[in-house]
Amino acid sequence: MSQLIRLLITENASSRFVAHLHEAHADEQFHLLIPQEGSEAELCALAPAADAALCYQGPLSRAIIDAAHGLRFIQKHGRNCRNIDVAAAAQRNIPVATLPLMRTVTVAEHALALMLACARKIIPAHQAVVSAAYRTMGLTPIVTTQRNYRSNWAGIQGMTELFGATVGIVGMGDIGMEIARRCRAFDMKICYYQRTRHDEATERAFGMRYTSLEDLLAESDFVVLVLPHTPDTESIICDKTLAYVKPTAILVNVGRGGLIDEAALCDALRSNRIAMAGLDVYRNEPLPAESPLLTLPNVVLLPHTGGGSARSWHIDMPAVLSNIKRFIATGEADGLLLV
Repeated sequence: MSQLIRLLITENASSRFVAHLHEAHADEQFHLLIPQEGSEAELCALAPAADAALCYQGPLSRAIIDAAHGLRFIQKHGRNCRNIDVAAAAQRNIPVATLPLMRTVTVAEHALALMLACARKIIPAHQAVVSAAYRTMGLTPIVTTQRNYRSNWAGIQGMTELFGATVGIVGMGDIGMEIARRCRAFDMKICYYQRTRHDEATERAFGMRYTSLEDLLAESDFVVLVLPHTPDTESIICDKTLAYVKPTAILVNVGRGGLIDEAALCDALRSNRIAMAGLDVYRNEPLPAESPLLTLPNVVLLPHTGGGSARSWHIDMPAVLSNIKRFIATGEADGLLLV
């Protein structure tokens, strides 16, 4: 039997990540080097034995990389490498690979669905069809042909396209990166804001531009919130920040409900100071029956269905473990960064 790959894990032993590693039977496929607390000193002590490293949210600093004399490969669980000193890895010629995660892909697709639903006025168009609104419009159904048809017979107004529009993503972590990748497929211009700017190589790779929050809100046709809810991000969208937003803009929230002052958003939507909002998350869930959001025609409201399913860990973890084994065996892997 061949010797097991010695895999350094940057998360601490009590983390959910390590629990999911065990559920994926990683300890049967690798010799796992897992710190109890996850401190840099602990990781530096474990690093000399490592053939490869697997990082999720825990740091992989220059000191750890320098201590890992036999390190051949670094695998990021996700795409966001801000917790890895990629430059230090490059100086040692240690490849770094990233892979998309099913649970972040799910949220990204959900964000795009909300953007499209708002831009293409999917809800009012659907309601016009299922309610047979033509009967109150003096229309009679006709047999259509290639040249004879009734385009937009319901008279839906205000539809727009994603193509060529500017999307501002507030929070460019793993989910934000997945959203950016999908927006590029629509030939959208991408800007982003968060406290810590990405390096130039990452910005080039995702075709995105860093701005202040105020500039992002002023420039964007679509504003997508993907931030965690913290004291710093509490009501980041409020009367003050909504004043920067274009009246034609669409706001999408797939982060947390507390990012938005819902009363301020309702006022802006009622007065057409913002065109539409697509929301999957709310300050109170389920959204209370008395919420004024329910009375507005220019919203798309979903019941917090954007998250990945429990099966995502059962897809994500085997994928990264397989990528590590593939590289050690062949020198090839998916998602290698060009550094």
